[in-house]
Amino acid sequence: MKASRLVLGIGSPLICDDGVGFKVVDEIAALNIPDLDLDQQAVSGLDIIEIMLDYKKVIVVDAIVTEKYPAGTVMQLLPEDFKNSLHGTNPHEVNIHMAIELGRRLSPDRMPKDIHFVAVEVNDVWTVTDVMTEDVEKAVPTAVQAVLKLLED
Repeated sequence: MKASRLVLGIGSPLICDDGVGFKVVDEIAALNIPDLDLDQQAVSGLDIIEIMLDYKKVIVVDAIVTEKYPAGTVMQLLPEDFKNSLHGTNPHEVNIHMAIELGRRLSPDRMPKDIHFVAVEVNDVWTVTDVMTEDVEKAVPTAVQAVLKLLED
């Protein structure tokens, strides 16, 4: 049976710092929190809609590259914070804000009303390795705490 809440780690555990979302989900899994589903996906854009359906609350954990903050900075964001962002990997895909808005229009009764993002500013999203950079690795406990706080609210 599906829980009412989902923590979704997005990224790739084989691309250096892009694995931070997976690492945070692994840490939360060890806590055995009731009424909480955990998922790890290498998806973006429209693919995220189906994953979110039928949850009341979704927290997405992902790497972010803004170049405005030091690597390891943990940010709590909302879908509208991505309104003007560009989709970085495929020019034919939509950004996360547009995907969520489309999901809400297509399935208003099934899309979660409560969606949050915990994003970690990263150094390296190009190197093929399962080891994160030191700054990002050190940020994992802070990102876990940010997710736990959002789950309590």
